Amino acid sequence: MQSHNLDALLVLGPAQHNPAMTYLTGGGHITDAVLVKKHGEEAVLFYHPMEREEAAATGLPTRDLGAYPYRQYLKETNGNTAKAEAMRYKALLDDLGVTSGRVAIEGRVDIGPALETLQTLQELLPEVHLVNGHAMLLQARATKDESEVERIRRMGRVTTTVVGRVADFLGSQRARDGVLVDSQGEPVTIGRVKGLINQWLAELGAENPEGTIFAQGRDAGIPHSTGNPAEALRLGAPIVFDIFPCEAGGGYFYDFTRT
Repeated sequence: MQSHNLDALLVLGPAQHNPAMTYLTGGGHITDAVLVKKHGEEAVLFYHPMEREEAAATGLPTRDLGAYPYRQYLKETNGNTAKAEAMRYKALLDDLGVTSGRVAIEGRVDIGPALETLQTLQELLPEVHLVNGHAMLLQARATKDESEVERIRRMGRVTTTVVGRVADFLGSQRARDGVLVDSQGEPVTIGRVKGLINQWLAELGAENPEGTIFAQGRDAGIPHSTGNPAEALRLGAPIVFDIFPCEAGGGYFYDFTRT
């Protein structure tokens, strides 16, 4: 934060599949939160009461968003949702002493409502300069400690284990009339293989939010064609297999491609 001349960081959104929030909280089942980190101080996580235990599990200092009643702000703004949300952000920033300086914004939220809310927040805090926090967090996330490296290695082991299971599964089937069939004589389709991939990833504690490229023949020659799920695997047809799973809830990914 010092190298980017930032006084504070404001992160919005869930702790799942939200790189900035996942990185700073360690993840968890938190569907919506606000995190504020002042320069030189520990981050503070503002949570909804329903998710107090998940928030506590992050190990961060926490505060209840119930102390900043959205309905009250909504009433004060005659139903203006953007201004109500901005007033809530202002109140919690005030409580932490963030009333001036450069404040970086990060997180994954719906861009339309967030844009109006942040514009209003800027008006409510004229001494604060809201800036893009992506470059700063990207730099921070590029430096890994040993525990983070081990998490990436674990995802590598999970990914290669699943790829090995795919190879074993395909190798255990038999050929008939130019296509691969199972023990019941049913054609083995791309959709079936992808279903097994997702099943095995789940069993190993991973997710596949980006989907899998498993494309054969002509589709394999089209960049990022994911393959036709109804198509049976044909003997001798080239296959592009690109898998990009991640830790459950987001976190670290592992990319693996074979042809």
